[in-house]
Amino acid sequence: MANFLDSTADAKNRLGEYSERIFRIEAHIRRGERRAARKRLDGFLQELEDFANEMELPVETVVVGAQLGFFSGGSLLRGRLPGALVGATAGWLFGQSVIQQQRLFLYEIIDRVVQLYEVLNELDRQALESAQASS
Repeated sequence: MANFLDSTADAKNRLGEYSERIFRIEAHIRRGERRAARKRLDGFLQELEDFANEMELPVETVVVGAQLGFFSGGSLLRGRLPGALVGATAGWLFGQSVIQQQRLFLYEIIDRVVQLYEVLNELDRQALESAQASS
């Protein structure tokens, strides 16, 4: 269970760092620093996709749930085995819930990064048009 808590905390920290990076990129765009924003965006989407692929079901929650269920029962067939099955199912559901929340937040970050790419492309297009119009 400690491994699950550590990996969950690590994932939360990484998601927080990604949010901070988006905030910095947006600040560059607001100040008109397109080159700096594009530099920060380079490779960011690939990094997010790699992180999404790293996320997997924490097996620790299933094992801990099964152990808790097993040791909470009385006799082997009437309490321990059904308890282990229910505990493993509860552990799996809990693990899925935590991972799904993190994935949803990660997908929101990915969507925002794609939007920032589109904003930068539009700003570049407008700058090119205004440069062509002035010459």
